[in-house]
Amino acid sequence: MDWMNQLRDQIGADVIFTDPTTRLAYSFDATPNYQTLPDAIVAPRSTENVRAVLQLSHKHLLPVVPRGSATNLAGGTTPLSGGVVMDFHYMDRILEIDEKNLTVTVEPGCITTHLAQAVEARGLFYPPDPSSMKISTIGGNISENSGGLRGLKYGVTADYVLALEVVLPNGEVLRTGGKLAKDVAGYDLTRVLVGSEGTLAVITQATLKLIPLPETKQTMLAYFEDLDSAARTVSRIFENRIIPATLEFMDKKTIEVVEAYANIGLPTDVGALLLLEQDGPRDVVRRDIEAMHAVCLEEGALSVEVARDEAHAETLRYARRIALSALARLSPTTITITHFAELEAVSLRIDAC
Repeated sequence: MDWMNQLRDQIGADVIFTDPTTRLAYSFDATPNYQTLPDAIVAPRSTENVRAVLQLSHKHLLPVVPRGSATNLAGGTTPLSGGVVMDFHYMDRILEIDEKNLTVTVEPGCITTHLAQAVEARGLFYPPDPSSMKISTIGGNISENSGGLRGLKYGVTADYVLALEVVLPNGEVLRTGGKLAKDVAGYDLTRVLVGSEGTLAVITQATLKLIPLPETKQTMLAYFEDLDSAARTVSRIFENRIIPATLEFMDKKTIEVVEAYANIGLPTDVGALLLLEQDGPRDVVRRDIEAMHAVCLEEGALSVEVARDEAHAETLRYARRIALSALARLSPTTITITHFAELEAVSLRIDAC
């Protein structure tokens, strides 16, 4: 392939992979039942490398797919028809933590957990926490506009992206946004790029908003006999003017699958559970946790488990974070038409609460 030789000349053969094993490994992501072999995998080390790849691909009409850790469920990092997969594991640096302006600037391959730990060591907080945060990348989070367990209170990735450096399909480098707290002039190109799943440009750098690290947090699990009781509890919590940092539910089947997968001590004879967490000043957290605990019991909770410490809290969160991995072991992954009525009935029950 003539374009392959040109690519080796421009960015070096050491970051280009064409062997069958590597191509197979990059032919799929976390999306079920979707796979296509790429012609090559490129692991850029700089924006200039990305620029060179896109210029050459544009010239030869080659499809390019940016890839972080491939944890998405939208087929976003799976090749369409050959072409090049661009893997960003080399571009994983935290470039700057700006404590004066409460921002952090990173490369797209930076692992979400690594970023969170680095800023928390400075007393700062990056709230988005997708279930895959231990392996997902910031570039992927931005491309998919990832949320997380804390999304109810803190929002999603788009709420924290201040500026981007991207490379357009023709190789042009574009910078959008900035560190200004209020910047409303012109088109908001940053918001257009967030969630675009790599279809508009390739992210090479991102500046993200940080907030002060909450003083404390408290986590608990509430177990219910059925889904209706759990749903009523959620409504009651909101009626009490409480917005938890985390509020997630799992139904009976999910609980059973997670326990079979991880063996973490979840009771499998319950109908649903709620994962609840609050953060903030100590007095506020204590007040809200006590109020939510009371609401759970009033709505028929079978039991409420409050985390003893952070290690215990992480175990409680773990149950929800691994739900997707646990459910992925089930088959078939297709829902037949005969089950649509059951799904609609569940939806109506939740809406009625």
